[in-house]
Formats: sequence, structure tokens, C-alpha cells
Amino acid sequence: MIAKLNRIGPRVLAFMSLIIAGPVTADVIVMTNGDRITGSISRIWDAEVFIEPSYADEFAVDVGEIAYIEAKRKFEITLESGREVFAELLGADDEGNQIVAYGSELIAVPLGELAELEEPEDFFEWESNIDLSVGINKGNTDSQNGRLQAAGQVKWGEHRHRAELIFNREETDGITNREQDIFRYGYNWLFRDPWFVTFNADAERDPIRDLDSRIILSAGVGRDIWNQPARRLNFSLGLGYQSEKIGSNDEDSSVAIWNFRFEYELFNRDLETYHNHTFYTTLSGRTNTVLKTSTGLAYEISDLLYTTISVDYDYESDPADFAENDDLALLLGLGLEFD
Repeated sequence: MIAKLNRIGPRVLAFMSLIIAGPVTADVIVMTNGDRITGSISRIWDAEVFIEPSYADEFAVDVGEIAYIEAKRKFEITLESGREVFAELLGADDEGNQIVAYGSELIAVPLGELAELEEPEDFFEWESNIDLSVGINKGNTDSQNGRLQAAGQVKWGEHRHRAELIFNREETDGITNREQDIFRYGYNWLFRDPWFVTFNADAERDPIRDLDSRIILSAGVGRDIWNQPARRLNFSLGLGYQSEKIGSNDEDSSVAIWNFRFEYELFNRDLETYHNHTFYTTLSGRTNTVLKTSTGLAYEISDLLYTTISVDYDYESDPADFAENDDLALLLGLGLEFD
């Protein structure tokens, strides 16, 4: 139970005196056995505190083995009650509860009631990745498919940009039956967190399947459900304009679009599971409904290198002539990540 402090215990007073005497340069975890771990705390997640000391890589410490934390810097903290605060961790009170300071308030709470803690987002952040995935089938039908994907995203305050370039190739019994190129760009403005306005531009071609070009421009509104480094979940709904060239036919349409993005990191962030999909249907012009999904796992081998396994599924209710309605691919790959 969270109890408001009527007085500050000796440990907190001692800690405050250290702050006045000089700057705190590192976070400190004090264990129940008296040991102290000094480093940089990145998060509390799944009843574990993640800290990176100067002498080792980041590792996790069970919350049950920790007496209290001293960290004179702001964190985004979610209490067990669901309340979210920007706060500092100032040691423990006389009863061994963790002192959480935000604004002009001090509260004492058992450390286990800090459901989640993250470092605040930087005003400017960027990351990018590139991966190559392949799938090969041998037997009655020999087929090969491959995907080269490059993506990058930038956050500048309340503005987020993401661009993605995908090349899909497929060959069956020595005959090329897919030569798909996709470019996507998305812009989000967090006008009232967690709500955002979104603008998207998509371009696609696959001349092998008689799709010379498809361009979609759309705008809409979306919402972040999660937006932390270890987990992301958001969706958006919008309306747009589509221009297609299929063979000798040009077609313009209005469309309704649904976008969904999910990422969740496990096992000390070494393993990420993800699912992204785009669904849109025409409201005028040629009647067509399209679904594109990508679901998979990415395992971090090093800070730079990762491996992936994914299932990609595409569906069109009215594809170009001689093309199938759906396409399913199981892909294995390696990638590079930069941030």
C-alpha cells in the first residue's frame, strides 16, 4: 500500500546530504544482503531491475533480492495501481519502503509495486535496420523466395517518421513469378499523447504479376497503446486516394486503411516478437480488398547483428489477371541494426 511520508527517514536524509555535497554520477542498487551494484538502470520489467555497470554488460536483478534503489534522475514509472509518474528513486524509509519523489511529493511504496520503469525518451532518437531473408522448398516443386528489407525511423519530439523499402523475389521451377517492390513512408504527430495524426504514402509494383504501379496517399488518426523501448503497440485508421496501373488499365479509387503495429521484447531484450499488418479496401472505383501481414521473431546475436524467422502473408480479393488471391512465405534471415 502506498503511504504518504510524514517524515523522511535517516537513510533519505543521508542520501540528500550526498546530493548537496556533490553530483550523483550513477544509480545504485542496494541488495537485501548489503551488497551494492553501481551502474545505469534502464528499466524495471517483469519483476526485474536491469542495470549496466561500467565493468560489464547489462544484466537483470530480481526485485525480491533488492532492498532499495538510489537514482537521482527522472524515470517514467508505472505504479501497480496504474498511475504513471516522472519520478526519482531516493533510497528507503525506516520501514524499508522505496522512496519515490515526483514534483513536490514523496511517497513510500514497496519496491515490488513499481510495475514498470523506463528511462524517459530522448527528444531526438533514430534507428535503422536492413535484413535479407530467404526461403527454399525442394521436392515435387522447386521454389525459392527472398526478401531484402531496409527500414529507418526518426523521432523528433512529438513527430515520428518511418520509411521502409522491401524487395520480394520468388522463383518456381526456374520461372520468376514474383518481382515485387514496395516503398512505405509514415508520419505521426502526437498531438495529444497517446493519440496521433498520421499521414502515409505507399508505392508498390510487381510487373511479373501485371501490377505496373499502385500508389496510395492517406491520412487518419491513431493511438499508442504501448510506446516503450521494450514494447510497442499502436493502430491507425484513415482514408486515402489510390492510383493503379494494371496492364493497360489506369484506375483511381478512394480507400479506407487500417494499420497495426506490434513489437514485444523478451529475455533481457534478446528476443523480439512482432506482428505488423495493413488492411485496406476500396470505397469507389475497382472493388478490391488487400491484406498484407508480417509476423515473426528476431533474435539479437550482438548489438549489431540479429537473425529472423517470419511468416509473410498477402491477400487480394481482386488481383491482377493470372495472379493468385493470396501468397504465403516462410523466411529465415540475418540483419544489421543501427541506432
